[in-house]
Amino acid sequence: MSWRAAGITFLKYSQLCAEHVREALKEPMKAKKIASEGLHVRIMKYEGGKRVKTEIIEDAATAAATAAANK
Repeated sequence: MSWRAAGITFLKYSQLCAEHVREALKEPMKAKKIASEGLHVRIMKYEGGKRVKTEIIEDAATAAATAAANK
């Protein structure tokens, strides 16, 4: 069965595949992979159609707090 026949997007399909691969990993590779997972966020501020500031944040919690503070 393809992802289209299942009625899901390719992005969702690839996320499900990656999740199953991570679950199938054995220790110590599983712990190493979980530790390396992270979310990188780039916040770009525009004024007058031009980018004035770019901020790269390595931690998702920090990114959410920064975005909330800048609103």
